[in-house]
Order: sequence, then structure tokens, then C-alpha cells
Amino acid sequence: MRRLLWWTLAVLGGLAPAQAGQLVVVSDSDAIGFKRGAVLDDGAAVRVPEGARLALIDSGGRGVTIRGPFDGGVHAASSGKPDDRSVLAAIQNILAAPQRSAPGAVRAAGDDVHPADARYVDLTHDGADCVAQDRPIELWRPPPEKRTTLFVTRLATGEHAEVDWPSGAATMAWPSAVHVVDGETYQLSLQGAMSKSRIVLHVAALGGASIETAKRLADLGCSGQAVTMLQAIADPENR
Repeated sequence: MRRLLWWTLAVLGGLAPAQAGQLVVVSDSDAIGFKRGAVLDDGAAVRVPEGARLALIDSGGRGVTIRGPFDGGVHAASSGKPDDRSVLAAIQNILAAPQRSAPGAVRAAGDDVHPADARYVDLTHDGADCVAQDRPIELWRPPPEKRTTLFVTRLATGEHAEVDWPSGAATMAWPSAVHVVDGETYQLSLQGAMSKSRIVLHVAALGGASIETAKRLADLGCSGQAVTMLQAIADPENR
């Protein structure tokens, strides 16, 4: 009987899920030796110089961010919770997906600023953007130094609007004169710009910041927003 009990416990122990012990690098940390999408084991030695940061998400879906100077072991935040390999795979797939195409003229040369909120419609790139069906749409661009005019056109119908964009403002509401239809393409440009951005909008049910929502964004083709959400999960203080 004792031998049978020991064998049963051994089998059950072997089937028990591993504890959360791995983390995926989310930040662009090549300069400190960690490629985005790389997987680190719990306790892995990391060295982060002063002024740098290493943002990760563990297999439980929780963010871990280390700011330099730091020299020591990195540990998962979801200690004691079951390790979910599907979380790691989802994060890596999002990070490995092709990013949006070359930026339009609204993006300043050499500018690498991104919106803090994954739900903003980023005017600095062509490509796809997802918008929530239950909340107002916000447009985003790096804050302009001068007052300008934004032109928005729904290409399928020709509906258009001209919107005053104040200096120093990074966001603005979508113009009500232009209807938003799932899957349609919109052209956006600023007064005096040499080129125009074309954005395909996808209207969807989007929840709060989570791996599940990030995966939904990526599945709809909104890879840039999916990466932005992962970055917010990994390092909410850097939003």
C-alpha cells in the first residue's frame, strides 16, 4: 500500500505544472545585451547600467522592470503561480510580428516617440489601427511645436474633415464628421506635409491592458498597438 501511495504521489507530482520561472524581454534592450523577445530563466543574472532599463513580462502575465544601476538576479513577479507557456508564446509571437510600414510625413526625422496608450490611433505610420467600439477614438502624434491643421478623409466615400491641432497637444478626438467603419481605410495628413498616412481601422471589443487584449490586437493586424500594450504591462510607470 505504501509503495502504491508513493507511486501515485510521484505521478501526480510529475504532472503538476511548473512554477512561473521564465520571463520575456519586452524592451528594446540590445544595448545592454538583451534582445527583445529573448527568454530569461527566473534568477538569471542581469546587469543594467545607470540610465537604462530592462522591461520583461513573466509567464504569469505580470510585468517586471529593472532600472539601472543594477547587477543581480531577475525574478518573476508571479512567484507561486502556475507557469503558462501559452503566455510566453503569445508575447514572443507579438514581438516577432512585422511592424507597421514606413512612417508618413507627420513623423519627424529620427523621432522614435510612441503613444503611451495602445488604444490611440498613431498618425506617424501607415498600417492598421484598432479602436474600441465602446469608447471615443483618440488620435495621437508627437506634440507639434506650432498650431496646424489635420485633414482626415474616408477614402471609400470622400467624407472629410479639417481639424485644428493646437501646439503642444499630443492627442485629439476623432472628428465626428467622418464616420468610422470597421475595415475601411482613412487618409490623414497635416497641413504642409509632403506625404499622407493611410490607416485601416478595425473596430473591436477591447478590454484593459492584458496579454489577452494584446493578442487580440495582434490578431487583428494592429501589431504596433499590441507591442505598446506589452510595454505598458511590463513597465506601467513608463507609460
